[in-house]
Amino acid sequence: MKELTDKQDAVYRFIVSSMKERGMPPTIREIGDEFHITAKGAYDHLKAIEKKGFIKTTKNQSRAIELTRNDPLDAMPEQAMTIPVLGRVAAGQPILAHENVESYIPVPDKLSKKPGIFALKVVGDSMIEAGINDGDLAIIQKKETAKNGDIVVALVEDEATLKVFYKESDHIRLEPRNSRLKPLKVKKVSIIGKLVGILRYY
Repeated sequence: MKELTDKQDAVYRFIVSSMKERGMPPTIREIGDEFHITAKGAYDHLKAIEKKGFIKTTKNQSRAIELTRNDPLDAMPEQAMTIPVLGRVAAGQPILAHENVESYIPVPDKLSKKPGIFALKVVGDSMIEAGINDGDLAIIQKKETAKNGDIVVALVEDEATLKVFYKESDHIRLEPRNSRLKPLKVKKVSIIGKLVGILRYY
């Protein structure tokens, strides 16, 4: 059996984790969303993994992926629990509403056991000077309060934004970590959660 490339191994582990935690494999679209690739790119990875003998797929069926190795579910570390990945927050919907969940990702036990943990896709370069890049997955712990200097997800006019929180005398300052951008000053803001980790795929 040929070895998987790093990207193929990541896709394979995502499939195994999905089957272990959710009881079913991910769809091609879910794989594409998880790794920020097209459906064709996800399909090509699946066929390459299948060719190397790790899985078996059935044509024209959305979730028809079978594991061909004897021990992959047992081999997955128990501490790799999954958390939801949320997309853009729609107006009026709770942050963890089912409609906002795009996929699930495995995270270490240390993170998954924190209450109210979820992930958000980072869009844009407003936090690059804090080492947070476009396409990263921000691991967030749900909280409604913050201290000055915390990196938070804040809801401003029904849009979720990842910024550094500062409470000042008559307003809240949400500061980017990009010297080209200006801070956002608002009278009222809803704190959704605090950044506790970053997950990045290469």
